[in-house]
Amino acid sequence: MVLPLLQSWLPTTEPGFQPGTTNFIWKEGVLNLTVDLIDEEVITTATANQQRLWEHGDVVELFVQRIGESGYREYQVSPNGFTLALSYPDLSGVASVRSGKHQIDEFFSGDSSDASFMARAELTATGWLARFSIPLAGGSGERIRVSCCRYDAGAGRSPIISSTSPHPVRDFHRPQDWREMILMEE
Repeated sequence: MVLPLLQSWLPTTEPGFQPGTTNFIWKEGVLNLTVDLIDEEVITTATANQQRLWEHGDVVELFVQRIGESGYREYQVSPNGFTLALSYPDLSGVASVRSGKHQIDEFFSGDSSDASFMARAELTATGWLARFSIPLAGGSGERIRVSCCRYDAGAGRSPIISSTSPHPVRDFHRPQDWREMILMEE
């Protein structure tokens, strides 16, 4: 499934918006995502895994939720290859972080289901490329929700964000807006 990155919550894209395309493939129990990003100024200050990568510059985020479950996972990669994995039991987890009741590190994913999660990044002539491989056991015909989101950082400005999901508001943590994908072997 190939999807562009959009700013659906805006009537037109904001100045400085750089396009990107995503390609989701599920094969042999692994969800693979390749994200090709146009980026004139690739920036990150990330120095380790499990940092708040969106606070360090450019980042790609992948959200995955099985249909019928309230919990979901979030995976991130920076242009220099550092990663972050989060696991939320439901939307109340994000709400509790936003309200200050809980810290984001309480949702860091370190369980065995993420043991083989992999993400890589590489610079390209026109920006950068992000690749994710997420173990996702399931049978052909099973449905999941996915969303790929981007923070495009730049010197002297707030990040320009975009998503593959048709969000009516500027908020990535809205599973009801994420794209539905049916697991099918290619």
